[in-house]
Amino acid sequence: MKHSYDHNNAEKLVPLLESIFNEVADRRRAIRELERTLKAMKLEGHSSTETGDVVARLATQRRELRLTSKEFERLGCSVDEHNPNRVFIPGANGGLKGGFHWQAGESTVQNNAPEHSAF
Repeated sequence: MKHSYDHNNAEKLVPLLESIFNEVADRRRAIRELERTLKAMKLEGHSSTETGDVVARLATQRRELRLTSKEFERLGCSVDEHNPNRVFIPGANGGLKGGFHWQAGESTVQNNAPEHSAF
């Protein structure tokens, strides 16, 4: 399904994009923390039985991160591969070139300009 947004509707996406972005950031932090914990446990000589809970929680966080990241795709948006804090939003024609972008921490969307053309 191809999505298209005019400027007004792209603006309405901002709270949702912000929410998804915050969840992605939280899950990435949790993954880093669990990876550090697992590494420390292995260095301390804990058995795989003892580390099993951490491994399971890590797998869950990674799976949820993949699912959360797909939320952008369901909206027709894509995360900028060169700047993971920027999300591209398709324009009225359904394409990214005539669309918009939202930067994490901003409250508005911007029109895509040639310097933002990473798609």
